Amino acid sequence: MRLKNLLLVFVLFTNTFYLSAISVDGTNIENLVPFAWNPISDIDKALQYEDIKTISKGKMKFINSAKTKYNDAFNKMKNKEYPAAISNFKNAMKDYKRARLNDDALNFIRVNMALCYAHTGNKEDLVVAKRYLSLLTPKVYSDDNWTYNIAIAEIKTNHKKAATNLLSQLIRNDEFNFQAYITLEAIYKDTGNQGDAKKVRQRLQTAEAKFIRKKQLVTSNPSSQKIKKRVFTPKGVTPDVCNLKIVKKDDHLQFINIDKVDERSMTQIQEGISEYNIGADALANKEYKKAQTHLKNAEKKFRRGKIGDDGLSFTRGNLAIAYLSSGEKRGVNQAKRYLKYLTPKIYKSREWTYNLAVAHYAFASKQRSKNTKKEYLNKAIKYLRWSIKYDKLFLPAHENLIFIYKELEEDSKAQNAQYAYEKARKSLMKSFSKQEQIDQGGEPYVFRVNLGTYEEFGTPVGLFDQDNLIIVPISDSKTTYLAGLFDNLESAISYQKSIKKSGYTNPFIVAFKDGEKVEF
Repeated sequence: MRLKNLLLVFVLFTNTFYLSAISVDGTNIENLVPFAWNPISDIDKALQYEDIKTISKGKMKFINSAKTKYNDAFNKMKNKEYPAAISNFKNAMKDYKRARLNDDALNFIRVNMALCYAHTGNKEDLVVAKRYLSLLTPKVYSDDNWTYNIAIAEIKTNHKKAATNLLSQLIRNDEFNFQAYITLEAIYKDTGNQGDAKKVRQRLQTAEAKFIRKKQLVTSNPSSQKIKKRVFTPKGVTPDVCNLKIVKKDDHLQFINIDKVDERSMTQIQEGISEYNIGADALANKEYKKAQTHLKNAEKKFRRGKIGDDGLSFTRGNLAIAYLSSGEKRGVNQAKRYLKYLTPKIYKSREWTYNLAVAHYAFASKQRSKNTKKEYLNKAIKYLRWSIKYDKLFLPAHENLIFIYKELEEDSKAQNAQYAYEKARKSLMKSFSKQEQIDQGGEPYVFRVNLGTYEEFGTPVGLFDQDNLIIVPISDSKTTYLAGLFDNLESAISYQKSIKKSGYTNPFIVAFKDGEKVEF
């Protein structure tokens, strides 16, 4: 009965936890998910097929315009906003064609457009995806990463034969391309071809054993090891004005002498506070029209009550956020007016400073004027840096800063911001409680310990007595077991040590956050 319950736990939790796991020591093959893929940009490689010296200024103007639109589309694609990405990719394609780039250069945008069309969920879009795949030239297949993504697009458009050919070629190119094995095996299983699926699994196990032997040889020969500091590629997160934690409790009277406020003005101020509270609550609930109405009423009441610009800044800040969040064109100009009249005193807290940094980024992203865009992006960067000064462990500010530097193509600054983020995240994971992590933004980290993978009759005694056990079948004969559930890394490490003393040979920690992989 106990085993049945544990198997039920496995069914409920495997997809959300284990498949996203990554060990402290390195990625495990059993964590790989069939059909998993990541978007690739390679925007700068488009010009490798052109003679740079012969490109005219007019042609370069179109290329630069296309690059901007391509980057916008790629960011949408990464966020799985496929229809929006398609629209931006189309605009980029128009500029590339005006620049008369050849088909080899257009491979990258065509693959990404095919992937977007294939993932919209609309059957009619699959036809369009197939057309873009048919336009690809042989040169795109020289890169294994692009070849794998093309295979994914072929799968989505029901060209499974083409996909199996591409994945088989990838395995021939690199016998340790384990993701290709996993996806190829899954295709064969889905099509009922159990014989070929079994062959792929056997090849995978052989390659895995070979890979482990190579790793062991390096480990046993210290002179052959090169100690390298692991460098994480900057990624970042797009600042999102629609998903802010709205500041509600503000003291609108803190900048005036209350003793000098007459009764009539105080009545207006009290009515203004009531309107402000309703508007702030509406904004937090994403009721943008309602928020705008009540916050504008609050501003009028406060002005009649002779509240100065310092006290009005709270209302104006939330009004700017409300107009930018609505998505309406006229709201952008309204937001500019409110951002313009904010006073320095509103930037005295991390909460307001961060929210307004995101608001400035949202305004900048809507601008056509390069100068205006640059001005407000710089303000966004400044306020994000201030947010980090107020709270070095506030991860959203770090992630947004990385994203903006990447958008500006300031790679060295993005990398430095990434280092700061990794340092902050490590501190956060190490000892902070679940609630403390939530207070820093986003979902908390969860840690478990992988006890190992065992044959049917080789399971250690006492394994089923471990708390929060998850059972993950790997094959007909092998099963992996995870145990423990911890809010911070220190607790997980302590449990890992106790497990080792109990006789488990190589337990390792796995981490989860928002169903995504976490790298250490």
